[in-house]
Amino acid sequence: MQSSSSLFTTSQLCLQLFLSFIKISPTTFGGGYAILPVIHREITDRRGWITPNEMHEITAIAGATPGGVAINIAALVGYRMAGIRGLLASVTAISLPTVMIMLVLSILAAIYQHSPFLEAAMLGIQPAIIALIAYAAIRMRKDVLRSRAAWMTFGGSCMLLLWTSLNPVVVIGCGMVAGCLVHYLQWKRAVNRTVGMNRK
Repeated sequence: MQSSSSLFTTSQLCLQLFLSFIKISPTTFGGGYAILPVIHREITDRRGWITPNEMHEITAIAGATPGGVAINIAALVGYRMAGIRGLLASVTAISLPTVMIMLVLSILAAIYQHSPFLEAAMLGIQPAIIALIAYAAIRMRKDVLRSRAAWMTFGGSCMLLLWTSLNPVVVIGCGMVAGCLVHYLQWKRAVNRTVGMNRK
């Protein structure tokens, strides 16, 4: 049975998670990947809850599982920090403002759907969203693409996505297989090196 101080600490952490993700949520315009720089800045840089490497792993898992990337990341971070209560607080916080904003935008879009100002705004938002996604990719590259095998997996995945009609899920699966294979070869090389040193 949890002590009262432990419950109080968990409640405080859940409140902090809620406040952080409800602040992040309005920036999700353009899709989950566009929000990655904001989440990284808030969760890793400002709060220090998750290390950059852990954040990259969470991002990879969130992108490989069904559902919105932002909601998946919020769920994983919330669960990592405060269990089920943290998960519920984070998912509620990141979903609620987005739902409310989308309701308002849907009503406005229906009313002003032929407005040239609305069309111009949408055209202006698209390059900004691409810039946010590119920034997130560049930031992840510094910590993820640190070996020849990682670069080869990255290049192969890009070619498969650009020049074939393979489902992205298949590409993700290929990446997982490549990662496991590289890890196995590194482990086998280390074992052989250890055996060779022992024989000497």
